[in-house]
Amino acid sequence: MSRLLAELNAYIRAVSPGAQDGGQELASARRFRETWSLAQAQDKVDLASLRRPAKAGPLNSHALVLESLARVQALSPAYLRRLLAQVDTLQWLEQAAVQYPPLKVGKKASVGGKSARGGSGGSGRGNKAAKNG
Repeated sequence: MSRLLAELNAYIRAVSPGAQDGGQELASARRFRETWSLAQAQDKVDLASLRRPAKAGPLNSHALVLESLARVQALSPAYLRRLLAQVDTLQWLEQAAVQYPPLKVGKKASVGGKSARGGSGGSGRGNKAAKNG
Protein backbone atom coordinates (compact mmCIF):
# COMPACT_ATOMS: atom_id res chain seq x y z
CA MET A 1 0.00 0.00 0.00
CA SER A 2 2.80 2.42 0.84
CA ARG A 3 4.45 1.67 -2.50
CA LEU A 4 1.22 2.63 -4.27
CA LEU A 5 1.07 5.90 -2.34
CA ALA A 6 4.73 6.62 -3.12
CA GLU A 7 4.08 6.04 -6.83
CA LEU A 8 1.05 8.33 -6.74
CA ASN A 9 3.02 11.08 -4.97
CA ALA A 10 5.85 10.75 -7.50
CA TYR A 11 3.37 11.00 -10.36
CA ILE A 12 1.68 14.07 -8.84
CA ARG A 13 5.06 15.76 -8.39
CA ALA A 14 5.92 14.97 -11.99
CA VAL A 15 2.78 16.55 -13.45
CA SER A 16 2.33 19.40 -10.96
CA PRO A 17 3.79 22.72 -12.07
CA GLY A 18 6.36 24.22 -9.68
CA ALA A 19 6.43 21.24 -7.34
CA GLN A 20 9.92 20.07 -8.30
CA ASP A 21 11.95 22.76 -6.54
CA GLY A 22 9.40 24.16 -4.13
CA GLY A 23 8.66 27.03 -6.53
CA GLN A 24 12.33 28.10 -6.75
CA GLU A 25 13.08 27.74 -10.46
CA LEU A 26 14.71 29.92 -13.08
CA ALA A 27 12.40 32.15 -15.08
CA SER A 28 13.61 30.61 -18.33
CA ALA A 29 12.99 27.11 -16.99
CA ARG A 30 9.49 28.13 -15.86
CA ARG A 31 8.69 29.60 -19.30
CA PHE A 32 10.01 26.46 -20.99
CA ARG A 33 7.96 24.21 -18.69
CA GLU A 34 4.81 26.25 -19.31
CA THR A 35 5.36 26.25 -23.07
CA TRP A 36 6.09 22.52 -23.04
CA SER A 37 3.00 21.87 -20.94
CA LEU A 38 0.81 23.85 -23.35
CA ALA A 39 2.29 21.95 -26.29
CA GLN A 40 1.61 18.62 -24.56
CA ALA A 41 -2.00 19.64 -23.89
CA GLN A 42 -2.39 20.62 -27.54
CA ASP A 43 -0.91 17.30 -28.65
CA LYS A 44 -3.29 15.35 -26.40
CA VAL A 45 -6.31 17.19 -27.79
CA ASP A 46 -5.06 16.69 -31.36
CA LEU A 47 -4.47 12.98 -30.75
CA ALA A 48 -7.95 12.59 -29.30
CA SER A 49 -9.38 14.45 -32.31
CA LEU A 50 -7.75 11.94 -34.65
CA ARG A 51 -9.68 9.17 -32.88
CA ARG A 52 -12.99 10.92 -33.48
CA PRO A 53 -15.62 8.54 -34.88
CA ALA A 54 -16.26 9.14 -38.59
CA LYS A 55 -20.06 9.20 -38.36
CA ALA A 56 -20.58 10.47 -34.85
CA GLY A 57 -24.09 11.61 -34.09
CA PRO A 58 -24.91 14.78 -32.14
CA LEU A 59 -25.04 12.93 -28.82
CA ASN A 60 -21.94 10.77 -29.29
CA SER A 61 -19.99 11.03 -26.02
CA HIS A 62 -16.58 10.98 -27.70
CA ALA A 63 -17.57 13.80 -30.07
CA LEU A 64 -19.08 15.82 -27.21
CA VAL A 65 -15.92 15.49 -25.11
CA LEU A 66 -13.76 16.55 -28.07
CA GLU A 67 -15.96 19.57 -28.68
CA SER A 68 -15.78 20.49 -24.98
CA LEU A 69 -11.99 20.16 -24.97
CA ALA A 70 -11.71 22.37 -28.04
CA ARG A 71 -13.86 25.06 -26.40
CA VAL A 72 -11.92 24.88 -23.13
CA GLN A 73 -8.68 25.16 -25.08
CA ALA A 74 -9.96 28.26 -26.88
CA LEU A 75 -11.16 29.88 -23.64
CA SER A 76 -8.35 28.97 -21.26
CA PRO A 77 -5.32 26.89 -22.24
CA ALA A 78 -4.12 26.94 -18.61
CA TYR A 79 -7.40 25.42 -17.43
CA LEU A 80 -7.17 22.78 -20.14
CA ARG A 81 -3.69 21.91 -18.91
CA ARG A 82 -4.96 21.46 -15.34
CA LEU A 83 -7.98 19.48 -16.53
CA LEU A 84 -5.79 17.11 -18.52
CA ALA A 85 -3.47 16.67 -15.53
CA GLN A 86 -6.48 15.67 -13.43
CA VAL A 87 -7.66 13.25 -16.11
CA ASP A 88 -4.16 11.73 -16.25
CA THR A 89 -4.25 11.28 -12.48
CA LEU A 90 -7.66 9.60 -12.67
CA GLN A 91 -6.38 7.26 -15.37
CA TRP A 92 -3.38 6.43 -13.22
CA LEU A 93 -5.64 5.68 -10.25
CA GLU A 94 -7.84 3.49 -12.42
CA GLN A 95 -4.82 1.51 -13.62
CA ALA A 96 -3.50 1.25 -10.06
CA ALA A 97 -6.87 -0.08 -8.86
CA VAL A 98 -6.59 -2.88 -11.41
CA GLN A 99 -2.95 -3.57 -10.57
CA TYR A 100 -3.48 -3.36 -6.80
CA PRO A 101 -7.01 -4.58 -6.03
CA PRO A 102 -8.38 -3.74 -2.58
CA LEU A 103 -7.95 -6.29 0.15
CA LYS A 104 -11.03 -8.35 0.85
CA VAL A 105 -12.09 -8.21 4.47
CA GLY A 106 -13.84 -11.36 5.63
CA LYS A 107 -16.78 -11.48 7.99
CA LYS A 108 -15.97 -11.69 11.68
CA ALA A 109 -16.53 -15.14 13.07
CA SER A 110 -19.46 -15.39 15.40
CA VAL A 111 -18.77 -16.69 18.89
CA GLY A 112 -21.07 -19.39 20.31
CA GLY A 113 -23.65 -19.02 17.55
CA LYS A 114 -24.38 -15.43 18.53
CA SER A 115 -24.19 -12.55 16.08
CA ALA A 116 -21.92 -9.55 16.61
CA ARG A 117 -24.84 -7.65 18.19
CA GLY A 118 -25.18 -10.24 20.92
CA GLY A 119 -28.42 -11.79 19.68
CA SER A 120 -28.93 -15.36 18.68
CA GLY A 121 -30.05 -14.63 15.15
CA GLY A 122 -33.60 -14.18 13.95
CA SER A 123 -35.30 -10.85 13.57
CA GLY A 124 -33.84 -9.28 16.70
CA ARG A 125 -37.23 -8.92 18.40
CA GLY A 126 -36.53 -11.60 20.96
CA ASN A 127 -38.63 -14.57 21.98
CA LYS A 128 -41.70 -13.64 24.05
CA ALA A 129 -42.10 -17.18 25.38
CA ALA A 130 -38.55 -17.17 26.75
CA LYS A 131 -39.02 -13.78 28.40
CA ASN A 132 -42.38 -14.56 29.96
CA GLY A 133 -41.73 -18.06 31.14
